[in-house]
Amino acid sequence: MPRPAELLAFGCREDDLQRLSDAIGPRGPRLRTVGSVGEFTRDAVSRAPLAVILGLGADNVDHLGVVSVIHAVRTKLPVIVIAEDDSLGLERKARQADIFYYLVHPVAESELRAVLKALRRYMWG
Repeated sequence: MPRPAELLAFGCREDDLQRLSDAIGPRGPRLRTVGSVGEFTRDAVSRAPLAVILGLGADNVDHLGVVSVIHAVRTKLPVIVIAEDDSLGLERKARQADIFYYLVHPVAESELRAVLKALRRYMWG
């Protein structure tokens, strides 16, 4: 039996995850969170999620480095970044890592719905 479609998240704030879950709704893909950058990287390349969501703050900017590792194996996997603070430096680094979408906390549910709609268009044309 195939695994259900899922979005994989790491490092995101609880309130952002709740808004994301609400935006996905009951018929959307499953939202699965992991607790370590190693698990995030491993599952991103081995479980084939629809997209990965990476929460970034001033204390974990180095986690952005996993994007290149993930893209080395899954070149087209969409990476969505949710940054805790509005930082031009962080945004520049994230965009240089070839991410799909960049959001800044607090994220509105309507904004997340727009990202999910863009993700569907990207995945299925």
